This record gives sequence, C-alpha cells and structure tokens, in this order.
Amino acid sequence: MTIKTMQSSQTLKVKEILAEAVKRGAADLHFSVGNSPVLRVGGELSTMDDREPITKEFMESFVESLLNDWQKKKLAESRELILTYDFDKNLRFKVNIFFQRGFLSATLRHISLQVPTLDFLGLNPILKELVNLKRGLVIISGPFGSGRSTTVAAMIEEINQTRREYIITIEDPIEYVFSNNKSIIEQREIGSDANTFEDALNYFEEEDGDVLFLEEMSHSALVPKVLEIARGSALVLTTLSASSASNTVARILDSFTTFDQDRVRRLLSSALKAIVCQKILPKIGGGVVVASEIMLVNEAIQSIITSGNISQIDNIIQTSRREGMISFEQVLAELIKKGKISSADAVENSADKKMLNEMME
Repeated sequence: MTIKTMQSSQTLKVKEILAEAVKRGAADLHFSVGNSPVLRVGGELSTMDDREPITKEFMESFVESLLNDWQKKKLAESRELILTYDFDKNLRFKVNIFFQRGFLSATLRHISLQVPTLDFLGLNPILKELVNLKRGLVIISGPFGSGRSTTVAAMIEEINQTRREYIITIEDPIEYVFSNNKSIIEQREIGSDANTFEDALNYFEEEDGDVLFLEEMSHSALVPKVLEIARGSALVLTTLSASSASNTVARILDSFTTFDQDRVRRLLSSALKAIVCQKILPKIGGGVVVASEIMLVNEAIQSIITSGNISQIDNIIQTSRREGMISFEQVLAELIKKGKISSADAVENSADKKMLNEMME
C-alpha cells in the first residue's frame, strides 16, 4: 500500500516526521489538531517543537490518503479505526485513527520490517518452551502498549525458524509480515481476507492448521470455538488486554453468564497452558524493559479455574517458582536488584505494594 492522494508537500512532511520518530527510537507518535507532533521515547513524552502544529486540514488530508472506501465507512460508523500502513521503505506503522474534541487524531506505532526474535527481545526463556507445545492455548496479556503483538510475533518466528508447521494468523490489522522459513505461514486480515473472525476460524478448522494466532480473544462468542481448537490438535496463541494473569482468566469468564461459565470454565481449564502478562517499564539510563508475570497451568491452576476461585491464582504463582512461574512482584524485585528499574517505577506498577516492599527489603 502506498500514499495515494496526499499532496506531495504534505507527503514529504509526513515521511520526514515518521523518519525522525524512528531515528529517535520513538515507540509512539501522536497527531492531534492544535499541537505539534508528540513522540513517546523510553516511556517519556517529547514534543517535536520544531514542527508546526497539526491543523484540521492536515489531519483530514492525512486520513483521506490512508483509507479505502470500506475503511472510511467503518471510521464513520465506529468513530475509530486501526490499520497498518507502509509510508515508505522501513516506515511501516500501525495507525490508530480516532476523534477527540470533534477533530480527527491519530496515534502511530512503528513496526519493524524484520520480525524480532525471542532472544533479541530478551524475554523469559520459558517462552521458548511454550512455542514447542503441539496443542493448547497460550495467552499473552497486558495493558495497551505493552508489546503483546511483538511478543507473539517473536513466538511465531521461533516456530518458523525451528520446525515445519502450518501457521495461520487472523489479524485486524496485520502488523508484522512473515516470510516462510521452515513453516508455511498464512496471514489473514479481517475486512480484506475474511469478513469476520468467526469465518476465519471456520477456515482454520477446514484447513487443519497446526498453529493459530488469533489477534485478540475479546469476543465472547469466539471463546468456546477457540478453546475447542486448542483442546484438539493445534497450538493457539492469542492476546488479551488485562493487568495480571488472574485478571486475564477473570476477564474471559466474566464475559459469560453464570450458566455458560460452568461450561467455559471446564473448557478453559483443559485448554489453557500458560498466561504471560507483561508490562513495559522505563529502564534506568534510558530505554525500556519488559516485566513478565508467568502462569503455567498445573493441576492446582486447573482446579482453581474449574471451581471459579480465581483469587487464589496469585498465591499459586507466588509459591510455584520452581515450576517456572513468577509473579509481577518477584519480577519487579529482581529488576530493582539488577539496577534496571527504579523502586518508584516498580511500586507504581505493583498490585501488591506491601509484598513488593517486603521483597525489596
């Protein structure tokens, strides 16, 4: 996809801003009417004061240049839209378009053309073990902007580099673009390659894929089908917006009525293999670091999910370090001891500040 109707002067201006954002290592770039572009670098916001404030006309022309007729209709109906766009070589961005104060606004996130590896990201080694699973559900959760899709992309690339599998991704929109290595990877985008997530899931079952990546398991109507696939003969990777491993489980179950919960609890307890919940924190000296809580499903976790006593999950994670589990508080305490994050940032991101303080002491 290339820029279509934007005037050449604005095209050049946009490319210059995006190139500068990438050069400065910005995680996000914000366009809003009346303000100069704003970057988020290493967790800190920085205004591009050398750039003119964004105008209403600039935003309208910018959005017009990105969208096809179907996307324009969707934006008009829902008042927000997320897509990926290649502005130029090495300028691939995930673009979140929305309205604020009646004006069009946009947040852009740079997507590397090279899919990152687990080693490059420096994530918990347990993720390499999880991608070796032949079936089951692995959920990567965390708040918005925590790098969930990047982690899943690295997991898919690990499979792609190490074994022969038929991998199908269902995304809206497609972020990282994979090249077949040992595996065959089909990437399907909702709206262009499939009408709905449900249609794409039906296609996966018909194709008998080995690995499924479902962008987000946020639609309750999809959950039972996804769990059945994971209980069958496929490894399912998905993401979910949640603050912890226990909150991830709770979010899935809370989307169902009491009657349906009994069935979903049974399905989830048998299909779920692990939850990796991550947060991105500012690193001392610059940059960021990923803190990941790891929940591996053992008999105790299965029993808790089946019974619905979700509040007990945190205790199991805290006391199961030998099995490979680790809580946010344990991760934060380790990062403090290694001098990677400040105690203030750790406390701010902890759900159990008393326990964290005890660990720090």
